[in-house]
Amino acid sequence: MYSKNDINFENYIEALSTYISASSMTKLKKTYKAFTFTKYSKSTILENRQLDNSFCILISGTVRHYTTDCNTAEEQTLRFTLSGHLLCQYGTATEATECLSCLSECTILSVSNTILAEIGEETNLKIYSLNIIKENLELEIALLRMPPEKRYTKLCKQYQNIFLTVPLKYIASFLGITPQALCRIRKRLLLAP
Repeated sequence: MYSKNDINFENYIEALSTYISASSMTKLKKTYKAFTFTKYSKSTILENRQLDNSFCILISGTVRHYTTDCNTAEEQTLRFTLSGHLLCQYGTATEATECLSCLSECTILSVSNTILAEIGEETNLKIYSLNIIKENLELEIALLRMPPEKRYTKLCKQYQNIFLTVPLKYIASFLGITPQALCRIRKRLLLAP
């Protein structure tokens, strides 16, 4: 469990100052909530409906977004959210098929959209969120069009420390390959001059 002394939440709120007025920033600092989730092997940390009603930033930890195939019960990793990034799901609560799980202990900073609407900053943060979502989707679409080895190298450039926090089986799932194929690609690139 983290206390306010362990993590300076105000630094994360201050990072939003580009999108929020100074008076709203003061109100926002008084209303945020921080939640800590521990790692569980086969559990989800948040239902998507909770994300629909809040603006969330992952303060520490790593979250895996995945979906499960109804026919095979096989999980497909969609994306990862790393420390310091916006935690959001794509789609609406009624069509939500995306699950989120902690890959490590996670602390999430959350502000209700109702509070953001009261202080008049909901629109600015939605624009910020949409820009982040657009960037993530562009990466995911680019990865779909590349051969596995190029997907791997692009992932390494985009998320340099991903291998320190995410198990290889989830990275392989994200890349759309088997863990064995991922090991072969890594070995080939390590041995390449």
